[in-house]
Amino acid sequence: MIVAGLAVLLTADATLMYFNSKLSTPGNERQQTLTTENRRLALVKADVERASRIRGTIPEILKKFDQFESTLLPAGKGYSVISQELDEYARDTHLIVENVALHPKDVTGRDLTELNLDASVSGDYNGIVNFLNRLQRSKNVYIVDSLAVDSEASGRGPAGELKVSLHLRTYFRKA
Repeated sequence: MIVAGLAVLLTADATLMYFNSKLSTPGNERQQTLTTENRRLALVKADVERASRIRGTIPEILKKFDQFESTLLPAGKGYSVISQELDEYARDTHLIVENVALHPKDVTGRDLTELNLDASVSGDYNGIVNFLNRLQRSKNVYIVDSLAVDSEASGRGPAGELKVSLHLRTYFRKA
């Protein structure tokens, strides 16, 4: 009888231990889930706060855009100023600018015209570097989208002469 009673107690103890382990695990999982959800909530709150700060700076940014746009050349005289400036830079750096093609395009939502400019520049390496440097330091805005050395230039012209194809962008105010 003692052995049977002991077996019943051990079985009851094993059963209680099993149920105790099952009950403690979901609580642990619930705590982990709660911790994870609290982290997500904190991240979302931080994102909302950052978005609110950004939204608050939008008027200032738009004001700076308008100030920048007011510094751009008006479209009426912009083409001649750009052409004159490129010719001046080429002359000062001893380069030849040829095959200039202008492709104007309206910028949607703004009173701006985007001018895509394709040109070929021939001369020595230093002259081309100085030409690009002058474009970069110009009071007018030039964006060099691409430049490529023309492989057909070798064998023509003086030794050491390079021919570079440029693709630039600039912007004008609509007058």
